[in-house]
Amino acid sequence: MASVINRGKNRWELRVYIGQDESGKKIRKTKRIHATSKRAAEKELDKFKFELQQQADTIYADKITFGDFAKIWDTNHNSRLALSTRESQRGMLHNRIMDEFKGKRLKSITEDDVRAFIRKLRAAGMNQNPNAKEGKLSETTIYKHFKLLRHMFSKAVEWNFLLENPCNTIPTNEVPKPNYQHYPILQEHQLKRFLQVVDDLPDTPTELKHRLMLYFALMTGVRKGELSAVTWNDIDWENQKIYIHQSQTYVNAKCTEIVKPKTEKSVRVVYVDEYVMELLSQHKAIQEKYLKNKGYENPKGYIFLAVRLRNDELVPVSPSCLNAWITKICKKNHLPHITVHSLRHMAATYAVNEGAVLTTVQAMLGHTNIKTTSIYLHALEVRQKETTQKLSQCFSALRDDE
Repeated sequence: MASVINRGKNRWELRVYIGQDESGKKIRKTKRIHATSKRAAEKELDKFKFELQQQADTIYADKITFGDFAKIWDTNHNSRLALSTRESQRGMLHNRIMDEFKGKRLKSITEDDVRAFIRKLRAAGMNQNPNAKEGKLSETTIYKHFKLLRHMFSKAVEWNFLLENPCNTIPTNEVPKPNYQHYPILQEHQLKRFLQVVDDLPDTPTELKHRLMLYFALMTGVRKGELSAVTWNDIDWENQKIYIHQSQTYVNAKCTEIVKPKTEKSVRVVYVDEYVMELLSQHKAIQEKYLKNKGYENPKGYIFLAVRLRNDELVPVSPSCLNAWITKICKKNHLPHITVHSLRHMAATYAVNEGAVLTTVQAMLGHTNIKTTSIYLHALEVRQKETTQKLSQCFSALRDDE
């Protein structure tokens, strides 16, 4: 609230109320000026309000704590992200980061404070997961905390709360490095055995659904969340292609959400063969019969439905539902343990070894950066032996060439 008071003889008093004190009394700022008219005085009032606001912002920016800024960041940035992302970031923020930085003035936090926080994360006392090896956080988990902290400071710089991000002055060799999990794949003789076992399973509705999910993932390299969120409307039956445009993400034990895929490149078309199309046709017929008998509705047309209802509604299978089925087959047949994500790595590896161009595999997987695609490529023992034989023949020919 602000006002202009005429004090006579071109003299004016500017009044601006900027809040209340601890007792609830209004805090008023005043300024005396000379102006030839009320309109001129009102222009000076606008300038006065702007000056006071600038002063308030400066004082606030100097005094604001990390905890106060975290609330601003959560409202202005984090709350706009996907539910699974914002809940994950809030978990890291409130479980560990706030314990270290909450009461500190934002402007007083230095790179040494960040270094100290990293050291604490590496110490056993910071760990809250009793199942972690040796009571320590993984380097990947430590990196994720550092990455979030660096991001929040970058927003503080962008919003003029800080002049410099303290994380950016830490030397590269001291920055935590992610050590992402290595996903094993099946070598050719192992994959042959695995697929033979899968194809020999009885054609029950459950086994057919799992077999379809397996071949779908192995043929296209789709992410497990994308696989569980695909619908019947996404299928182009005539051209044997499927439109990938959404993904199911895990939030907590009681909640998942359907969101857009990870990146713009993840919205894509993937192709399947006649075998997968036939499995889709069989599964569709079984599902339609099941829905009719149960009197259930599948309004969003999910291809892979969960067995149990959630809130009396049909929902898609969980992104990791195929893991238990794969694990059981591998264990029973003495094959190496693989996961659903291993199928994505295998799709890329076998495609390249069969002559696919790397950029084509990149498009199939929905990667923005081709360097990411290269991470998915594994060595196949048979191909290595073939390469060795070719090199041997080459070198032998060179030795014998007179």
